[in-house]
Amino acid sequence: MVRRRFKKSSSAAGFTLIEMLCAMILLALVGLLSTSLLETFVRGYNVAKNSDATVQKAQNALQRLTLEFTYLNMTGTTGTANSIAYNSSLDDGVAVNIFQEGNTIVYKRGDKKYILTDGVGTDSLSFQYFKTYDGTALVVVDKDPEIKMIGFQYNMVGSDPSLGFSQTYGTRVTVNKVQ
Repeated sequence: MVRRRFKKSSSAAGFTLIEMLCAMILLALVGLLSTSLLETFVRGYNVAKNSDATVQKAQNALQRLTLEFTYLNMTGTTGTANSIAYNSSLDDGVAVNIFQEGNTIVYKRGDKKYILTDGVGTDSLSFQYFKTYDGTALVVVDKDPEIKMIGFQYNMVGSDPSLGFSQTYGTRVTVNKVQ
């Protein structure tokens, strides 16, 4: 009788089941970490993009308000803590009103409304009126020629407040510098 012997080859090709499972587990962990890293990267990019656009909008609004108030004559100006109304000395006395509406700062000239900036925090636009630089701030004025400076500030939150961006912008402007 012929006996067949099966010899186990030490050079058998292939992977064992345990090796396959370990490789799959390692691959799953690498994929999970990569996905988390990619999500963090995308979120960081969105935050940076939102805050960059918000800062630019805030600076444009600051510049526009500074220019307007530089030529402002206080004898025809009324102001509250949240708005200011005056007749523009640049455009033949056109009535101008600046106020906050929702999350926008509105610049109204005559009957036309323009959005000065958006992404503003709720009820954050405020005005203060000063007779001297270090004087007491007034929150209401009515055609007072002694007012020499207007201070204003607002809080920018951006187009997506859930991203957590919040920064306050403000300045003081000497009025009627150019006569």
